[in-house]
Amino acid sequence: MKAKSGFLRRLGAAALAAGVIVGALALNVQPASAAKKFQVTEKKYEKSYDLKSGKTFYELAYVYPVITDNSAAAKKINSSLTKQRKTWIKEAEKAQGTYKKEMEDLIKDYPDDDVSWSYADEVTYEVTNNDGKYFSVVMSGYLYTGGAHGTPYRMCSTFDAKTGEKLAAAKILGTTKAKLNTKVKNLYVKKLDKEGEKAGFYGDMGGKTAKQVLKEGLKKMNFNNMFYMRKGKLVFYADPYALGPYATGFIEVSASVK
Repeated sequence: MKAKSGFLRRLGAAALAAGVIVGALALNVQPASAAKKFQVTEKKYEKSYDLKSGKTFYELAYVYPVITDNSAAAKKINSSLTKQRKTWIKEAEKAQGTYKKEMEDLIKDYPDDDVSWSYADEVTYEVTNNDGKYFSVVMSGYLYTGGAHGTPYRMCSTFDAKTGEKLAAAKILGTTKAKLNTKVKNLYVKKLDKEGEKAGFYGDMGGKTAKQVLKEGLKKMNFNNMFYMRKGKLVFYADPYALGPYATGFIEVSASVK
């Protein structure tokens, strides 16, 4: 796979401009007993697309975990993560036709410019819980389509380590989806009350207070699958722009698992 210095420079600038996001993605691995936790190895999928001139216009990279244990639960978890990866690849590859045309048009319209960057979609992972009871993985993506910065995103999965079943937050907490969402939304409001501007939410706008803006933003959000597990807690998150500006990153709140 060809490394494109222009893209890397832009990606570095984007990361610097949104340092909070980088910090949010640097998740700590949950310590666990070696006798209980799954053994995990790392694999990588890569693919690049070139124009006839040889210039790479689109790059894909997906680093992912594979559990090496031979248990039924491990196989089920690997199967779920494989399905997720194949879905991502299918969707990412669909975009190459559009990106090819856009890059060709850009080069044609601005022949004197050095178009050193390329479109890119890159994913890395972090195992955030691996204690023999729950296995949780955060897949952190970054889609770059030109401009000052790209778009960060997440794909999170938490599994029952004994059965391999993928779990929703409501099931882990032993509640309904409706009650789960009410609980999480209240946590966000409490976060604003406690931290104020430091919480990173949108401020007053359009004649509405920051709390009113937050509550409106929360109305249609569903946190049942927007979470990961870390240190015995469920960490819920809102994507950049959902509840605050890009530079704030993923705004998180957490709830303890009994």
